[in-house]
Amino acid sequence: MERKEEDYNLEDIGAQAEISEEKIQTGIPEGEMKNREHAAEEKDFLLGSNVAEPLRNHRKDPKKEFTRYVRFIWPYAVIMAFVFFGALVIGYISAASFPSMADALRESFSSRFESIMKMSPLFIMLTIFLNNAFVSLLFLILGLALGVLPLMFIAFNGYLVGVIAYLAAQEKGLLFILLALLPHGILELPMVFLAAGIGLRLGHQVFSALIGKPTQIKREFKEGLVFYFHWILPLLLVAALIETFITPLILSFV
Repeated sequence: MERKEEDYNLEDIGAQAEISEEKIQTGIPEGEMKNREHAAEEKDFLLGSNVAEPLRNHRKDPKKEFTRYVRFIWPYAVIMAFVFFGALVIGYISAASFPSMADALRESFSSRFESIMKMSPLFIMLTIFLNNAFVSLLFLILGLALGVLPLMFIAFNGYLVGVIAYLAAQEKGLLFILLALLPHGILELPMVFLAAGIGLRLGHQVFSALIGKPTQIKREFKEGLVFYFHWILPLLLVAALIETFITPLILSFV
């Protein structure tokens, strides 16, 4: 037993000697070596395990792929959600403070959506789906412009929703607004926030590249598109189906 412990100690001393010799040969101080190792591990964690692994295994375990990527992009999506709801509150207050502006927007919305509402429910559903799908993809792609454009579009859409919510609340009440938005909004809004969050993440990566930090923009852009087509697009379709066929049934009881 003592002989084995002696052998282990000798092996440990030999390993440490090899590491010290390697550091001497490379001429890198021990502190700098540790910093480089830590930076490499952090890079692998951010760019590899959180994104690449779930996308490589999406055919084997789709749920794991979804949850891991959502956890990775969640901070950016939360920022977009705060921007949207903040702009929504501003839009609601603005419509209440400036009734003439709200009336002008009411006329604009009525003329724009009048032709759509005359379509069959199937065409209405397709119109809603294609609009949301296009806007979400636009948020993702335009994020390459430093993430500024997705932030602007999210704020603008939040403001319009706030104005529409005020106009509808004046006629139907707040309960009507909640029942009109919640059934499909539970799916639609998170998907839009995730798409915009991916765009914001890409903008962050472009900015990092401009200041000389290592990034993998091409790979992250590809992975964002994969997530969009695998998850965001189908769930936007489900949300459009709910908005077209289920929400009107709920509102008919109000």
